[in-house]
Amino acid sequence: MPDGSWHTYDVFVSYAHADNEKPLGSAAQYGWVTTLAHNLNTGPGHYRKNLFIDHQLKPGDAFSDDLVTKVADSTLLLLLLSQNYIDSGWCGKELGHFIRTHANDPDKPADVFVVELFPFDTFTNVPPNIHNLRKRLIHAQFWHQPVDTSAPVLAGNPTPKESGSESERHYWQKLHELRNAIDSRLRAMRRDPPPSSVATPKADSPSATTEQSAKASPGTILLADTTDDLVKQRDAVKAALEPEGVLVLPEGDYVGLSPEEFKTEFTRDLARCELFVQMLSHTVGRKGKAFTAPLPQLQFDGAVEAKRPILQWCERLPGPGDITDPGHARLFNTAHLRATNRTSFEREILERLRTIRQAAERARAAEAGLKQTTAKKLIFVDDVAGEPDLNQRLRTFLQGANCNIRSLPQQAPLGNNGIDIAQVLKPCHAGITVFADSAKHVTVFNRLIFFLNQIAESKLPVARWGIYVTSRTAACDLGLASDDLLTIDEQGLAEFVRGLDR
Repeated sequence: MPDGSWHTYDVFVSYAHADNEKPLGSAAQYGWVTTLAHNLNTGPGHYRKNLFIDHQLKPGDAFSDDLVTKVADSTLLLLLLSQNYIDSGWCGKELGHFIRTHANDPDKPADVFVVELFPFDTFTNVPPNIHNLRKRLIHAQFWHQPVDTSAPVLAGNPTPKESGSESERHYWQKLHELRNAIDSRLRAMRRDPPPSSVATPKADSPSATTEQSAKASPGTILLADTTDDLVKQRDAVKAALEPEGVLVLPEGDYVGLSPEEFKTEFTRDLARCELFVQMLSHTVGRKGKAFTAPLPQLQFDGAVEAKRPILQWCERLPGPGDITDPGHARLFNTAHLRATNRTSFEREILERLRTIRQAAERARAAEAGLKQTTAKKLIFVDDVAGEPDLNQRLRTFLQGANCNIRSLPQQAPLGNNGIDIAQVLKPCHAGITVFADSAKHVTVFNRLIFFLNQIAESKLPVARWGIYVTSRTAACDLGLASDDLLTIDEQGLAEFVRGLDR
């Protein structure tokens, strides 16, 4: 990420002006959005940010060249999501232009921070770019549901003090979380700028990398979406586990997805987690359009079907007649349920993860012992060069060294809706990328990063990876360095294979 000289603004605040109006009769000096933007630059230890917030553009105005320039010249985009935002055509243009100019993944841009002013499932006519963004990324929900109101309210509106004690506490808590996430992202970008010639993959979460690198992760959990009355408790559990190194999924939530989208996203997250964790209250929860059951029931059934370890929590067990919905009542009648205080439940999650991790390590050790008794090693070969003679020489040598070979068909699609690389690599002892054409160094880099990320995310037991170079590519620097990532040539190939037995 650039330092301050690369971009004029640290944060571009993208919002609907209707959400920033000062109500008559209130003591508010500024609108809600202006107050939030100011407060992002307050507090002990905050990162001093140069924010751009436009107070002139009104609904119906043109998306000017000046505004286009300011979006492109901003490091981060802060998107304040509401029905007003969705109804304003120029807000979506700010988002689209930011993603295009910053070379981010349009479905999950690392430098867009999404804030919900009201529940996403209450919005209508959501455009595809915002819908795709929201279902994968959320950094703060400033709405909450007080016990004495029938509809969600915006915390801190019209001012924190005027919004009531519960709303005020919620406002400052979410402000603190949002400010820390933005500041962590900006500090990380300033500390570790990418080389200008190579676009390096960005972290999925602004703060997760920093937090989890400080402590070895005990594992990954899927912390199920809850009913509205448990949002604060769920946030508290997540906040307690992440400093312990636990990776908490989903990265956003499943609100607003269609049934097909929910199944895809939830199944993907289940495959990544080691433990499914669910927090329950007596509230049944809303059933989404075209869904067969409320979200708590669908998530639990999915975890059971996937045969994932399960841990459930409730503050107190229901009494006779407390829950009239049979499907929801069933969730309280399992061997996985713990009726305890939240702190004790957090400790049990950590203990369960450690138990699961230890069992997995024993299984891997047993599998490694079994592999050592087998005669052949399995090596994955990614032939980017596509040179038949070189490919045949490499395969002949590996087969002569008592190795089996696994590779992909030419032009095989990777990533979403492509080949499941984790399953391809799972039984492999090592991998080799053939780098024989210097003109393809970007392709080699991107594919290599993709394979290494799959190995890390799926915790695959691939021991090492070789970059096979020729006289034409030996001097090319891919910008990658690791003890398990080795540059080899024809003479070094034998030593690379022998190293698999060490």
